[in-house]
Amino acid sequence: MQPPSIRRIFIIAGITSLFISYLGIWMRLINNPVERTGSDFIHFYSAGRIAQNKGAAHVYDLALQHEMEEEQVGFPLAEEQVLPYNHLPFLIPILQVTVSADYVSSFYRWVLIMLIIYVSSITVLGSTLKQTGMDRGSILIVAAGALLFLPVFFSLMNGQDTAILLLGTSIWMYGLISGREWTAGFGLSLTTVRPHIALILALPMLFRYRKIFLGFLLGSGALALFSFSILGLEGTREFINILFISAGGEWYGIKQYAMFNLIGLLMRMVPWLEAATIRTFGWIIYGITILSLVFLWARSRHLRDSLIGLTVTLALFVVPHLHFHDLTLLLIPIYAFIRSSTQSTIITRSVVTVLPIVISLLLLISNASPYLQYTIPYLNMLALAGYPYYLEHKMTLILPHQS
Repeated sequence: MQPPSIRRIFIIAGITSLFISYLGIWMRLINNPVERTGSDFIHFYSAGRIAQNKGAAHVYDLALQHEMEEEQVGFPLAEEQVLPYNHLPFLIPILQVTVSADYVSSFYRWVLIMLIIYVSSITVLGSTLKQTGMDRGSILIVAAGALLFLPVFFSLMNGQDTAILLLGTSIWMYGLISGREWTAGFGLSLTTVRPHIALILALPMLFRYRKIFLGFLLGSGALALFSFSILGLEGTREFINILFISAGGEWYGIKQYAMFNLIGLLMRMVPWLEAATIRTFGWIIYGITILSLVFLWARSRHLRDSLIGLTVTLALFVVPHLHFHDLTLLLIPIYAFIRSSTQSTIITRSVVTVLPIVISLLLLISNASPYLQYTIPYLNMLALAGYPYYLEHKMTLILPHQS
């Protein structure tokens, strides 16, 4: 009988460690009234309850959100303490049938829905690995690591809708790779749950993948019409007002200084600069990055996994609003990296398949230090954006020699 390999021991220990850690954190959160009402879920809950009691058209009324959140926390809230519901209207019908007067039960139901969507996303991403000829066992190891990816857990713990963002991006990646452009475009329309991310992923499709861009426009247009139909004119005005409040970056819960993007980095590195100046610079870089990606995709002769990974990683870095749970989208460059590595002799399959587990453990450890808390995520972004290009460069040097 052969002894278990170091890799197998690492996989079992890593998965077990992550699962036990997450279970402990979740039990503490759900059993602590302060923590569970301090999570982002409170504004999803408020939106659902307002839709039930007052109608979907009134969800973006800040006064009603104030009243509903105050009822849950059990003490008076100042206006700036209200966590505004700033997500897109097409989620309202789902929230309306998910939440109830029982906050904890509502939280569980919402997390279950998001978990199902995550499983669907990882299944879609797994099919992109299957196309490379990867065996089922390796795909399942990657999937287990992806489901236990730390930002995924943080999004569930916060009751966020990040799962929908990942699903849309996963369908986009699958459609790109398999040549199903309309599917990719309609999938991309789901990313409008984060409009700033949707824009930076969609515009580069304009010249080389026009069917994807058209599919995005049609899907987004359908969601916009549906949203307007449930909000009406006044509700739409209140929604736009909420968007401007969020874009301003000053309202409670926005916390731009704690973000894992360029704006957050600058606010921590040069705190003496005015926040408005940093935000303006961030928006300028965001626009320049979009133009650069449009040019890069238009000039690219072949679809490469490295280009998909680079695009998503750059999007995460330059978007004006990005919290830790949005780093869930790093699963896209991780899967792109794994796909790239299957054609390389430089890095083995046994190494890349444990990448989601390794990154999660690093991110978990990074929370022990304020310095590491931000440094490790940025280093991961840099590695995921650059290393696949390094692999491609090495392969162009190796392959001619081998032939």
